[in-house]
Amino acid sequence: MLFALLALLTAAFAAGCGEETEEPHINIGDMESGAGITSAADLAAFFESGGERAVLARSVDMEDAMLTLSAARGHITIEGRGNTISGNADCVIRLEDGAELTLEEVNITGGAAGIGGSGKISGQGAINAVAHAVDFAAGIEFGENSRFYIKSNRGCAIRAGMLNMGKGCAVYAQGGESASAVNIFEEDILLDEGALLEAVTEANYNALKCTGTLVMQDGATLKVKNNGEYHGAELNEIELYGVTNIEADGGDKGVGMFAFSADGDYYAVGHCEPEMVIETGNGSVTFVNDAADIPEPTPEPTTPATEE
Repeated sequence: MLFALLALLTAAFAAGCGEETEEPHINIGDMESGAGITSAADLAAFFESGGERAVLARSVDMEDAMLTLSAARGHITIEGRGNTISGNADCVIRLEDGAELTLEEVNITGGAAGIGGSGKISGQGAINAVAHAVDFAAGIEFGENSRFYIKSNRGCAIRAGMLNMGKGCAVYAQGGESASAVNIFEEDILLDEGALLEAVTEANYNALKCTGTLVMQDGATLKVKNNGEYHGAELNEIELYGVTNIEADGGDKGVGMFAFSADGDYYAVGHCEPEMVIETGNGSVTFVNDAADIPEPTPEPTTPATEE
């Protein structure tokens, strides 16, 4: 008790003399302990050479500095606890090809773009930007069971060469005033089992545009809505496997879904308003109210084996 009292009196005397208490030293190799990340310098150091996991003790503004996750760093996790990483660089965070970023309850806010580059994002959080919120020219993958709310003020919520969504992943995309909510401009959109993609736009662009093929696995859900004039979704081609769910609403001058071609006869639970248009090919998509309304596939005829 005596030692504790002396320590208390010493601290009080020091404070009365105007001495400032030093900030605790933060070991960027072990961000889970101690105070966690409190500054832009700490966060930049962690991205460059820290451990595998960091905790945000408060929101951090990177201003004009961009955070880069190198392929050599591989995979890192940021536990946000509801805090925000913001910045005004070309993008707040850039991933090199092969890098993987897990965000746990982290908000990303970009004065220009949000997250860019090439790689994989997992976890939960919100990504908001003035320009494209997620901009991955070489393609983006969202990890299994991830959940992200992505919004742009002027650009695309998601602009990527390819989009791959893992099992149980859910992404909600709100487009800006000058672009589609989701624009996949080179390859395919792949929705694994149980994945959900929602794309909404208020502008006169397609809510979702894909120059490749929309591929949906069993239990996957697509929701597209255009509150402007054009299509809910414009696709090059569509492939559906198992029981899939589609809710497609087009604008005043568009349709719920437009596909340039389809080669199979598919069924989906949901609706398409106005009615889906397929420009070429022998395929079709029929929308039903319940999975029980989907007919069983006709078995292929077999040729009996001949005895030698």
